Amino acid sequence: MTMDIITGNIRTAGSLRTMVEEMFRKNLELKRITKTASLLIESGLSANSIPPAVMKTCLEQQHSDGGWAGIVDTIWNAFFLKKMDRAAFVTPIAGALDYIQSQKNEHGLWGRSQRDISRIPVSGILFYLFPESAQTGELELLEELWISEKNSLTYKAAYSLMAFNTAGYRPKRQASLIEETVSWLASNQKDDGGFSPWKDHPVDADVFCTSIAVLGLLQYHRLVERVVFERALSWLAGNRLKTGIWKYHEIEDGASWGLFALTQLVRYFEESDG
Repeated sequence: MTMDIITGNIRTAGSLRTMVEEMFRKNLELKRITKTASLLIESGLSANSIPPAVMKTCLEQQHSDGGWAGIVDTIWNAFFLKKMDRAAFVTPIAGALDYIQSQKNEHGLWGRSQRDISRIPVSGILFYLFPESAQTGELELLEELWISEKNSLTYKAAYSLMAFNTAGYRPKRQASLIEETVSWLASNQKDDGGFSPWKDHPVDADVFCTSIAVLGLLQYHRLVERVVFERALSWLAGNRLKTGIWKYHEIEDGASWGLFALTQLVRYFEESDG
């Protein structure tokens, strides 16, 4: 089974690498390209496999204030540079993080813009990708935000867990928050092993919700029954098409998260069985 998944992962990586080249050739939104490339690298692909022109364009499109088109674009473009060669891009990455800090909203976190409400998927992914930039006060605000939205959406639970663990943060307002969040998220796995926004949501499970839920639960895997991961692995592997992608609106986004989640699940089972 594991070898079949690894073979499938190789196929997915090949499809995604082709998409990176095709999106770049068509001059599509830079964030879509850098996000896909970043998750490919996170999944084990060599940074040398990414066309150098993508990196060059990324640097050229950074504005003088350190940002790109907006907050989310800046997070992913800066992370791409971090994954390509952080030592060589200290200055542009630092500029990007300064820009992001300047775009906090009145609440003290981030949404899609400075005028937007605080959003867990934005603030959470920032802390997950750049834990070194997470300040205690900001993590406390994220904790408060998740408490206010607790047990709402699976991907918000997962992003919160990803941020807390990677940044080494233990909740202060509610000591049992992590354990309760893990339990709630695992309990919202659908009967087929996948995840949607919540278990009884009328839409079917999809690759994005399933992958993000898996990545969130893996942060605290000792609190999760192994069967939850086994069923998620089966869903991700069983719903992958022969081309290596999944049925999802933004194809490269679903496939890149799916690939990353599968590589992390394979690692989890290898370590737990080793």
